[in-house]
Amino acid sequence: MIILKDKLGKTISGESISFVDTPNKGGIIIPEYIIIHFTAGRGAESSISWFKDPTAKASAHIVIDRDGRVTQMVEFNKKAWHAGRSKWADRTGFNDFSIGIELDNPGELTKVNDRYYAWFEKEYSKDVVVEARHKHEDTTSYWHNFTERQIDSCFQVCKTLMEAYNIKDILGHDDIAPFRKHDPGPAFPMDSFKAKLFGREDDTADMYKVAADHVNLRSGAGTEFTPIMQLKKDTQVEFIKSKLGWFYVYIVLEKGSDGEPIYGWINSDLLEKF
Repeated sequence: MIILKDKLGKTISGESISFVDTPNKGGIIIPEYIIIHFTAGRGAESSISWFKDPTAKASAHIVIDRDGRVTQMVEFNKKAWHAGRSKWADRTGFNDFSIGIELDNPGELTKVNDRYYAWFEKEYSKDVVVEARHKHEDTTSYWHNFTERQIDSCFQVCKTLMEAYNIKDILGHDDIAPFRKHDPGPAFPMDSFKAKLFGREDDTADMYKVAADHVNLRSGAGTEFTPIMQLKKDTQVEFIKSKLGWFYVYIVLEKGSDGEPIYGWINSDLLEKF
């Protein structure tokens, strides 16, 4: 793959890449992040058709079907409407500086007796079902799998984007809109995917647990900053960034009174690797 004038192009004949334009896009952006989604739809063609519809008010830069075929719908230097209301670390409004990749996948499934159904009532066989716990939930549920071709195509697209743009990180929709969105979910191997892309030997997530009771989550990196709340021992947190021996973290499995995710700073000495 290659990027020319903010569009994907082929470097070998076997690559399946096409461009289908959509009116659902905005002005010029400088991409800094890649956001991974699943379509939660009936199929790639259905999702592409929906993103072409002006009434949808939604789009993505890339759609990847289950055979690994790549369809681009928005130039990488233009805003697609994929992130919605979003926040991660100290950034908000991710449509303004991210590239959205949609993977054809019906998403979370409902089990009825020994049968599995998508929200649109299509039944799927047990061999495509992944039973796993989403990182923002405390019980297991059922998810449709992703294919090897799909994940490999997504990897190649991300690698090409990282070579062309100053990409800081790759996140899931469930990272930037936790509790509101749960894609790409636990069936997507996000940790190993990112580790391979960024060349890290350790493919584990940056997950920690609080090592003592009554640990203050603060508004800044230091004891002079106001406590936001107190955390119990073994509370799970996800590392985002560090400063002067303090970690800025996201509190897993908890929401604020307004339903929004909770972020704050904790002294790193009070955390253990999870």
